[in-house]
Amino acid sequence: MRVITQASIFLLVLTVSAVAQPSIGGIVNAGSYASAPLDANNNPIGSNNIAQGSYFVIFGSGMGPASIVIAPSLPLQTSLPDANGTSVTVSSGGQNVSAYIYYTSATQVSGILPSNASIGAATVTVSYNGQTSKPVAINVVKSQLGLFTQNSQGNGPTVAQVFSGSANFRMGLTNPAHPGDTVVIVGTGLGGISGPDNDVPGAVQVGSNVTVTIGGITTPATYAGRAPQFPGEDQINFVVPSNVPVGCYVPGSVTASGQVSQDVVLSIAAAGSSACVHPFGLSQSALATLDSGGTVNAGFFQALTAFVAQVGGQIQGAGGLFDNVNANGVFQMYNRIPVAFGVVSYPAPLNACVVIDQLNTGGGFTVPNFSTIGGTELLADPLLMTMSGPGGSANVLHQDTGGYLGVFLPPILGPGSWTLTSNGGADVGGFSAKVTLPDNLNWTNAGNFSTVPRSDQGITILWTGGNLSASSVVTVFGNSTVVNVKDPSLTRGKSFYCAAPASAGKFVVPGSVVQQIPSSTTASGETAYGTLGITTGGLGSFTAPLTKGTLDAGVMAYGEAYVLSVKYAQ
Repeated sequence: MRVITQASIFLLVLTVSAVAQPSIGGIVNAGSYASAPLDANNNPIGSNNIAQGSYFVIFGSGMGPASIVIAPSLPLQTSLPDANGTSVTVSSGGQNVSAYIYYTSATQVSGILPSNASIGAATVTVSYNGQTSKPVAINVVKSQLGLFTQNSQGNGPTVAQVFSGSANFRMGLTNPAHPGDTVVIVGTGLGGISGPDNDVPGAVQVGSNVTVTIGGITTPATYAGRAPQFPGEDQINFVVPSNVPVGCYVPGSVTASGQVSQDVVLSIAAAGSSACVHPFGLSQSALATLDSGGTVNAGFFQALTAFVAQVGGQIQGAGGLFDNVNANGVFQMYNRIPVAFGVVSYPAPLNACVVIDQLNTGGGFTVPNFSTIGGTELLADPLLMTMSGPGGSANVLHQDTGGYLGVFLPPILGPGSWTLTSNGGADVGGFSAKVTLPDNLNWTNAGNFSTVPRSDQGITILWTGGNLSASSVVTVFGNSTVVNVKDPSLTRGKSFYCAAPASAGKFVVPGSVVQQIPSSTTASGETAYGTLGITTGGLGSFTAPLTKGTLDAGVMAYGEAYVLSVKYAQ
């Protein structure tokens, strides 16, 4: 009996120790939250990159106290909240360095990777209460900038300060920048410094060849380096170009030391305008509500026709939702539905192209996950809506995860007027949302591009359809990314976007554009992937009654797209 009791106690101790051991789930740049790109089987290509002197975030369990503890003052220490608290060790190049801890909790830890960490493959461990996690692999790199965003999720509106004349203010929907204003973007990962990483750094320039791209227009940074009062934090100052596109969600990025940040958006307005123009048509008062942390009622639905080479055929469907959402939720509705499905394209000038640094772009289509939008869904019908038009009708069903979705088998969408109807539900009354679909978009020479050639003559894209009005536009786009697992500083990628009238039926992508796109021919330890496609789409408005309050924006959209997985010739 005594032996059994001792054995039971021994097993209990083992169990408690196993539970208490920290476990790392992932490590990312604290600004971008960027992970390694995925291959065709959705497996990561290499490890996540963390730059010398930058903030990182570790996700996991058992890594610290149940409630978050933030470093009370500078300089940051290597253990928090005390000598037996959370510590992070980075092992690379035969040396171990201790990170400076900014905050700790059981599930999330953030700190600064010291500038003297050796570049190359590394492992990270977290220790807490005498227990140490299993090591997790990362790449320590010289530079990999991540921009802070307003939602702290690495996407959407970036954190920025605008200096306009004698005024300065935080960028927002009703506080946009204008051409000629100076904007300061904040991030982390420009690179290491020679001074202390854990204390006030002063103004230290970091990174080389730092440029900012807004709406396809590239402009040099007037300052790129540490934010003078904040360790590990970088700022990039630039002047908004005079010919920049305007809108609430103008795409932007920063390239530093040959590596591009994640994509973000900025609010840009024409001179004299006190608010940006929102793609959903939200009023200035609604935009002010969002800027103040409030919510609006928005409805967004879309019809989609897409040819996806990976599945070898056409996909048709419709979906969307009504939602009471804050500023981030409105952006997520825009980003995860019309942008992801080709309704909204990069703002290239008509009959011209833009080429931008861009590592990760969409190469296909996935069913939208409405639960990632956030907010509170407004129920329009407990079961279904109906999409009907010249080609027939189909159901758009309410999903368990929120929103309404229907995949049309067989395909029914085609030219003409289509109507989405609902009898109404608990929050939204009966309504009809109409959209007119153009002639079917057909990429007639798509079979020529398993490999995209390089020549001075460029590449000719031919199509039929896509015509709805004289202003209908077809966007031709392409991208190539080469990931170097052995040396992430050699990872490279560019995209091009060209706009042409749909009625033209033809666009020649100049050779000078295609030649900028990285070749799919790779060296040892490299993986390449690329896309080529055409798309068209548009937005319209509708109204619907609510049982409480009013609908601030109702949008019905359509999109047509054709995307190929391709290789770019050397």
